[in-house]
Amino acid sequence: MCNNAQMNMDDDYQYILALYLTGSLSGAARQLNVNHTTVARRIQAFEKRFNVRLFERVPKGYQLTETGKAVLPDIALLKEQQNNIERKLFGQDKLLSGEVNITLTPELANQFVVPALNEFNCRYPNIQINLLIGSHHKDLYAREADIALRFTPSPKQGDLIGKKLFRSEWGIYASDSYLKQSQSEQQVLLWALEFEPDWYLTHFTSHRIVAKFDQLGPLVTAVNNGLGIAKLPCGLVDSIKSSNLYRLDLPVTPSIWSLWLLYHSDLKTAAKVTVTKDFIFEHLSQYSHFFSGENSRYWR
Repeated sequence: MCNNAQMNMDDDYQYILALYLTGSLSGAARQLNVNHTTVARRIQAFEKRFNVRLFERVPKGYQLTETGKAVLPDIALLKEQQNNIERKLFGQDKLLSGEVNITLTPELANQFVVPALNEFNCRYPNIQINLLIGSHHKDLYAREADIALRFTPSPKQGDLIGKKLFRSEWGIYASDSYLKQSQSEQQVLLWALEFEPDWYLTHFTSHRIVAKFDQLGPLVTAVNNGLGIAKLPCGLVDSIKSSNLYRLDLPVTPSIWSLWLLYHSDLKTAAKVTVTKDFIFEHLSQYSHFFSGENSRYWR
C-alpha cells in the first residue's frame, strides 16, 4: 500500500507538468483549477523534499533547470501511465451513478445543454454532471474531461471516438433597430477565431470595425443590442425565441465548422458515460435544422 508521502508525490507531478506547460503560476493554477499560491507551495515542497531546484524564475515566467529537464520525461511518463490506468478503471464502471465531466463552450452550455439537465436528472438521478465551461479545449487523454462537445473542422482522432452531430452554417446578421437606421458606413463586429477574418470586405465598401470578441455569446448580445453587423453561427441566433436579429441575404463562404461529441475509447464501456453521451446526442440532434440555417429569419 502506498503511504501518504508517496501519494502526495504522485499528486505533485501534475503541478510540475502544469507549470512547465504554461510557464507561469497563474497559468498552471487555471489549468488545475486551484489558487496560484497552491501551485507555488506544492512545487516548493517537492523541491525541498529532494533538495533540488526544478524551475528558475525568468522575465517571462518559469523555465526548467537542468535538473528539471532531466526528470521531466520520467514525470510525464508516470503521469501518462496514471491517466491510462484511471481511464481503463473508469471505463469498466457499470453503475449508473457517480460523476461525468463534460467540456463545452459557454454558448452550447447556456442555450442547449443546461436547459436539458432537468430531464437528464429525472432519467438518471444518481449521475452528477459537471460542466467544464470555457473556450479552451480540455485534454481527454489526461482525463481533464470525460466527454467533449467541440466545434471543429475535423477532430484529431487518435484514441478518441467522435460522433458528428451536424455542420454549423453561418450567416450575416443585424438587429432590426440597426437595419432601420440609415448607415453611411457599416459598423462591423468581429469574432477573433473567424476562419475568414476579412469576410466583410466582400459586402461592404464603407465600413468601420467597432469591436472584436473572443467569445460568441457576447458577440450575439452586442449585435442583438444594435451595436453593429456580424457574421454569426445560425444555430446560436435562430434558436433564440426572443431575438430581434435578422439574417441578411448575403452569401458567405460555407462553414468549415461542425459540432462533434468526443470521448476516449477507454470509456466506451463506462455505463454512466454511455448514457450521458447518448442523451446529449439525442437532445442536440433536434437542433440540427437551426444550425443548418433552415430556420433563419431574413430581412426584407
